[in-house]
Amino acid sequence: MFYNQLSEKALLSGATGATIVLNLVHSLVESYQQEITNQVREQEITKQVQEQEITKGQQIEARKQERLAEINATQELLIGHLNPSFEERAQAFQKFFEQIDGAITRGDNTQLALLLDAVVKYAQTSPFSQLADLAQVQANLSNPNHVWEL
Repeated sequence: MFYNQLSEKALLSGATGATIVLNLVHSLVESYQQEITNQVREQEITKQVQEQEITKGQQIEARKQERLAEINATQELLIGHLNPSFEERAQAFQKFFEQIDGAITRGDNTQLALLLDAVVKYAQTSPFSQLADLAQVQANLSNPNHVWEL
């Protein structure tokens, strides 16, 4: 159809066969150039979007790694606090039971009642209660003079 319209215009203007062919070729070349230009623009846009998405992915990965490092640091902090705390609790219970054994051996029921009450109260406390405020725990851990009360 494009060729027919171009040929009719050329014939009406009195152009020769060679002129018609040249005009047709010129029009086709311009059409192809425009199409190629459009495709190149679309490819450039696609490349820009790909680069932006790659950058976003890298930023997401970097934030992920930062969060994982924070989580690992917090985990190490908690474990570092809890391990000694549980060891201290185990030692405290061991001392309580040694004293309870002594009170039983001596037949000291008053001492036995006080010790059993102390064991129950101590068992009701939790090393996790001190971790309610993580910022305070971190500050306390950084302070070499801080005394941990259990």
